[in-house]
Amino acid sequence: MPGKNGAPTRRSSRVTLRVPLRIFEPATNKRFLVEEAYAVKVSLWGGLIALKTAVNQNQQLVTVNQATEATADSRIVYLGPMLTGGSKLRLVAIEFLNPSPSFWGVMFPQPVASRPQPRNYAR
Repeated sequence: MPGKNGAPTRRSSRVTLRVPLRIFEPATNKRFLVEEAYAVKVSLWGGLIALKTAVNQNQQLVTVNQATEATADSRIVYLGPMLTGGSKLRLVAIEFLNPSPSFWGVMFPQPVASRPQPRNYAR
């Protein structure tokens, strides 16, 4: 749904939550660990995660929530800048390929039609 200025709005709210993850390459039966990472912000549709490994836009990954062992196929939709401080981490936005409402282990509020939706500044 377009916002006031025609820019797309978010499909659901985001929650700041640090979730430990394991990231795997797809179609490897979870044998090839890309890295252990963590989510910074989460939503019904994916999240913003901190990664050390070099990845590409639209690259597919298998994401595993270490707390719940829930698994979701995902793809990279945004590559953020490298974080400062010598950590060599990059914030990367992922989108689930299939709806995964219980992946993060939190309940998200339903959008309210009368309330203005937040703008998407990441595009």
